[in-house]
This record gives sequence, structure tokens and C-alpha cells, in this order.
Amino acid sequence: MLPTLVTELVEAVADDLLAAQPDEARTELESMADADLRVVESVERCKAILDAVGLEALARLRSTIEAGELARFADLGRPRPAGWIDADHLTAMEVSTATGLGAHEVSSRLDLATARTPGAAALRGRLQRGAVTLYRACTIQAAIAALPSECGPRIVDSALRPKDGAPPSPSLFRQRLTRACLAADREAAERRRAARRRRGAYAQIDHEGLGVLTVVNDADKIIAAMERADAVARAARAQGDPRDLDSLRADVITDILMFGWPEPVGADVSPSGSTAAGEGVCRSASEWFTRMGRRPAATVTLVIPFTTAVGLTDAPCEVPGHGWVTAEHARRIMLNDGSTWRRLAVDADSGAAAHLETHAYRPTPAMRAHVEAVDGTCLAPGCTVPAARCDLDHDIPWPHGPTEVTNLTSKHRPHHNLHTNGHWLVRRDGDRVRWRTKAGRVYDTYPKDWLDGVRDTSLAPPSRDQSTGRRATDLEPPPF
Repeated sequence: MLPTLVTELVEAVADDLLAAQPDEARTELESMADADLRVVESVERCKAILDAVGLEALARLRSTIEAGELARFADLGRPRPAGWIDADHLTAMEVSTATGLGAHEVSSRLDLATARTPGAAALRGRLQRGAVTLYRACTIQAAIAALPSECGPRIVDSALRPKDGAPPSPSLFRQRLTRACLAADREAAERRRAARRRRGAYAQIDHEGLGVLTVVNDADKIIAAMERADAVARAARAQGDPRDLDSLRADVITDILMFGWPEPVGADVSPSGSTAAGEGVCRSASEWFTRMGRRPAATVTLVIPFTTAVGLTDAPCEVPGHGWVTAEHARRIMLNDGSTWRRLAVDADSGAAAHLETHAYRPTPAMRAHVEAVDGTCLAPGCTVPAARCDLDHDIPWPHGPTEVTNLTSKHRPHHNLHTNGHWLVRRDGDRVRWRTKAGRVYDTYPKDWLDGVRDTSLAPPSRDQSTGRRATDLEPPPF
């Protein structure tokens, strides 16, 4: 039934688009191409209309969650505890967990769905008419959120105004939006200060075994750093390095972070007395540049099956928290000068790290290392934050529950707060951690399968052992 309704909707929208086309004689091929193009256009319009429906549901979901949280908080009869999560974040986490959408993307949609400004209303109206994509609507809303509300509709019209009878291209859309926001921005200094709080550094490994390092910092610092890296790269080329400048710049930046500034370091001084960036960075005739691009000792955790380490198999290997590399790449890292190995015992059937016997009143470094090895990542649904960057959370809250490895779980701080403050209910039963969200959705999570991705896929999936002796709790709000 649903495919039929969608087909009828697409055809109806396509008919509307047909009526708007100029009446000119066309060849048969042109008519066929135009018919397919109208289907593509109509699908985009239908997607925008459906996205508008989704925004309305998202706003209602947020309202429902907020009402429930306000009632529950009133029942506590005391000040709001630390780590309490507001309705916006709870809604974003609920939707992100259910759909796989990023929490940031959901938050952008939620802001567009709930903002009570003329600009947001104009964007929602365009979505309901199929006149703007959800991506562009969210992009505009993010840009105008901190501006005076009366500027919103004008900026929306300016950014989305057609050009040459067609919607603006992506680059023109960005240019118009930036220009309109700068013209309307009466609090530019405060916005720049807010932007500074977004600074950070992020690393990710792609499917080809290459890594991407993203650094967000002040524009002048980024420009100066790139110019400095370019100067060293060009100096290496002048000394005879055959690599292209892009490769050299990449090696300069990573080498400086790993090993420090290339030697020998020379610096010309400008007439004003300041160091001239990029001048005389490496003036020596020695072959200093030949040391660029060398590999570091493996100081990161690298999951390599023994058969891969000795070259019997070529299964991909995992760098926890970052991604996967090829077997050949993993063996190169493993054999780098200074690399050290750490043995992690893994159950061959389930892929879970071996359970160690250790007990203490307070979590010790050994207990933390054990829980991190067993869990691998945060045990909240869909979360992939490495356990080493998580909190150790008592499944049965202390002092009601003991401080021992069978009552400790790795949880990313937001998910830790979900449990501690009773936003989501959590029950531990053996290796399984069962989560119940505000919408009543139930998710079961388990410790990391360290052989996932390298196990023979022809084998049946491993069964989870529920009899490990870990304590269970009822799905009731934990005590504070």
C-alpha cells in the first residue's frame, strides 16, 4: 500500500512540475530525459514534505519527553542533581539511538522544529511546500539562531533566491548565507567567542588505511601553521626530496607532532627583528629531509589476531576508537622500532576479552584495565566511544552495589548520567546490559567482540553466555 501511495504522490508532484515547463517542441529523447528529470525533482520535493512531517513529530516527541521529565523531577522534591540531562539532549539521544542519525544532526533538526522565530517558521513553511531541502533548512537555522529574530526571513529569502531560473548552487548558497549573516550580525564579537569554544582535534581512519586529522582552531593559527608546513615541505623539495608537496606537507605536520621540529632549525630574522615564518626554516645542506615520514613506535592499541601477526592470514586489524587498517599495515606498525606488545586473552567463541578475577573496595588501576578490556567501548546502545575514555559506572549504584568488576560497566559520560539520574533505566544480567529509554524502547548491549570482523563469516554467530555471575537489577530508577 505504501509504495503505491508514494508512487501516486511522486506522479502528482511531477504533473505539477510539468505544467510549469515552457511549451516548446521537443525531440523524443528530450521528452524522455525531461520525464526522468521531473521524477528526480518530484522525489526531492516529496522528501522535503516528508521531512516537514518528521519535524512536527520530533517537536511533539520533545514536548512529551519534557512533560515526563518535569513531572519526575517534581517528584524528587530536591534540587536538580549534577549531570541532569535536559529534554533537548534526551530527545536527541532517543532519536539517535533509534535511527542511527548523529546526535548533532538530530539536534539541528530539533532546533529547526522547535524554534519560535520568524526565520524558523519561514523555513518550516518552505519544507511543507517542498521548496527547500532539510539540509539547507538546518544549515540556515544554525546560521540565524544567534542573530536578531527579525533578520531571519530576510536571510532565508536571500540565501534561497533562485538564480537563472534554478535553485542556487551549493557554493552560491553558502556565499549568500555567509554574506547575509555578516550583514545582519550585530553581535559578531560574541559569536566569535562562542565559535572559539568549538576548537578541538579529531582523528579518523578511512577504509583505505589512511588517517584524517582535523584540527579546529583560530583562523590565524591554522593559516600560520599551514604556511610553516608548506615552507618546510618546499625546503625539502629544494634539497632534493622527490615527493609531491601535498605528501610532504602531510609528513611535516605529523612528524612535528610526533618527533618535534625538523633539525637543523635555522631562522632568518626580518629587518624588523621578528622571525620570518617560512624563511630559512631548514638551511643546512645535510639530508635532514630523509628522516621525514618515518613511522612511530606503536604506542596505540592495535588488535591483531595471532595468525595475522605471523602472516598466516590477512584479516583486517582494528585500532580501537579510530578504525581499521589492512593486515600488511598492521604488521608494519607492529614491527616499528620501539613498538611494544600487550597480550589480550580473547575467548575464541564469543570474541569477548577473558574475565579476570579481581576484587577491591575501590576501583583500582587493575580493575579499570580489566573492565576496559572486557567492554571495549561504552556499553550504551549504538555508542562506540572507547572504554578508555569512559567512566566506570556501578550497575547497581554504590553503596547498594559492590565496587567490583562484576558490577562495573564502561559508560560514556552522557550515558553514565542517563543511568545515574534515572533518565533511562538500566539492568545488568550476565554479560547483557538492557536499556529502557523514555519512549519505552529496549536495547540490549554486550561487551565488545574482539574478533568481530576477523572471524570466519561462514561460521554461525557466537552465542552470548548469560551465566557469568554478574549481578542483575530490576528496571527501576536507581537510587541517587
